[in-house]
Amino acid sequence: MIDTRVLFVSDRETFIVQSIIKKLEAEKVECTFSTLQVKNLSDVKSRIGSLVYLYIDDQNESDREGLTYLRDLCADKNCSLYLIGYKETIEEMKEKYFPAGIAGEFYRPVNAGQLAAEVLKEVSKDADFINRKHILVVDDSGVMLSTIKSWLDEKYRVTPVNSALNAITFLSKERPDLILLDYEMPACSGKQFLEMLRSDSERGDIPVIFLTGRDDAESVRSVLALKPAGYLLKSLPKEKIVGEIDTFFAKQKA
Repeated sequence: MIDTRVLFVSDRETFIVQSIIKKLEAEKVECTFSTLQVKNLSDVKSRIGSLVYLYIDDQNESDREGLTYLRDLCADKNCSLYLIGYKETIEEMKEKYFPAGIAGEFYRPVNAGQLAAEVLKEVSKDADFINRKHILVVDDSGVMLSTIKSWLDEKYRVTPVNSALNAITFLSKERPDLILLDYEMPACSGKQFLEMLRSDSERGDIPVIFLTGRDDAESVRSVLALKPAGYLLKSLPKEKIVGEIDTFFAKQKA
């Protein structure tokens, strides 16, 4: 679950970091500070939200374990990590500790007010993201997953998974508002997956819309007893598919 708590990390709580935190807390943003020591990061990990800002001051080899721990913590919690520091130092940190990439960077010297404003923008984006309807898309085609995600990303939170097994694993931790389900998949078909879902006492009522290339009457009839919320063909244009999903949520709200 994404939230808008903000974690600031540095080797010590400098004046600039204190100033940024003070300005954000005045805007009712929950901020937490931690040094780069592994113990301190471990102590605050339960309070980490979706945004982490690392202020790079006088880095040394003693920070290596903390930087590695922070990198893995952000990956595990799916946090957006931002680096604050001199350009040369940031480039070095990215190469040594964050080769997979970071969400953004701010070069020193920084203005506390301007940086706080930038953080507030990211907080607002996350708040909007949280309020969106969450759609799980299940399809063994990577191309189809990418296509549907790009079509829906502007309005919805979209999680793509490439198999029924991965969908089951996801559902053990999250409860989406809608599942878009392919019919033909290896190992476990869409119909078999929906049968298992309907037998789940906790998640059996999650709405499911089939999104498939199967348009024969027999395939449609075979899933009607499982009460899907809809049956859409992959061959439909973007406007039709997105429109049907918009209509589904509008009727649900009404």
